[in-house]
Amino acid sequence: MHSFGIKVARVGNLRLTGGATGTLPEQVGSIMAALDRAEAGPGDLALLRVFYRHDAVTADKLRSELAARLPPETRCTLTLVPVAQAGPADGLLTIEAIAVVAHKSQLRCEAGLSEGPFVAGLRRGKFVFLSAVVGAEANGIVAETTSAMMQLGATLKALGAGFGDVVRMNRWYHAAGTKDDWEPSARAVAGFYAEPGPIATAISLPSLLAGGASIQIELMAMLAEDGTALPKQHSWPEGSWDWPIHLPYKHGLACCGLGFVGGQVSLDANSQVIDPEHLDLQVARSLANIERVIADFGAKSHEILHLGVYFEMPPGGLGCPSQGAEALMDLSLGYIPVALIGFDHLSYPKMRVEIEAIFELDET
Repeated sequence: MHSFGIKVARVGNLRLTGGATGTLPEQVGSIMAALDRAEAGPGDLALLRVFYRHDAVTADKLRSELAARLPPETRCTLTLVPVAQAGPADGLLTIEAIAVVAHKSQLRCEAGLSEGPFVAGLRRGKFVFLSAVVGAEANGIVAETTSAMMQLGATLKALGAGFGDVVRMNRWYHAAGTKDDWEPSARAVAGFYAEPGPIATAISLPSLLAGGASIQIELMAMLAEDGTALPKQHSWPEGSWDWPIHLPYKHGLACCGLGFVGGQVSLDANSQVIDPEHLDLQVARSLANIERVIADFGAKSHEILHLGVYFEMPPGGLGCPSQGAEALMDLSLGYIPVALIGFDHLSYPKMRVEIEAIFELDET
């Protein structure tokens, strides 16, 4: 028997929830109640990520319903992601949130035109969040990608930040799960970063985005309140898997005691899939890779605060009696907030799961 109550992780003034379940009003209410228990309010919301089954509802309808349900003091960034399976319950919809409990003395600013409670970007203390952006150009995924990155760069600049301050990047693109399909867009994004860059997770979508867009990109950055760069550490454990093309990202990044691990997968150093027919073994290897990355920072201890679990839908779905489905469902147990999100396929044939993490490091 599995339970899917909303869990909230707390680190400093940051709050992170796992994926909620239920109808949209129920999920908004559950998230607000969970944040309240964690001493955060609607005015502290920084990011809402909404995963929705692409054949069940539209992004425009979701945006409108969310705007109507959120408390009037809400100002946050928003990412809407069409998927094959959203969460472990009925699979129609799951919402996760990040909040920053901002004190009166802390910096608070926003950028971009507001759409109701939603803004293009905001800065709360040392944290910067940018809504997922689609490209203004429609001349193929490379042009869309470049356009999206230029928009993100402008929003970062308006908030006093730059691409060098980015700690986490998530890309969602509509293309087949092969290197030939994602490589041109990946190279276009990489050109905006100096090495070492942020952690990065890229997932293939089952359908086009709103307006027929092929890609959207979401960013999180960190910088000091006076605008200076914060020191960052990067991790690439010896023998780690690698992409088939050179990219400027690292597997792990730590900043001010907070850490991020980009999507970990069951690949070897030559980009070959390990255990291609065994989802459960790929889940275990991805989790082991996360632990290796965190251990590489050499901290005395750590605590995982959030897992984003993106998986290829197993035959029969999460309710089927298979080792792979059970391994995924087991991730929803325990105290760690988790988002379980299913897709038709990931970035490589027979790569079944990709898991990203946020963690706290005890460096003293």
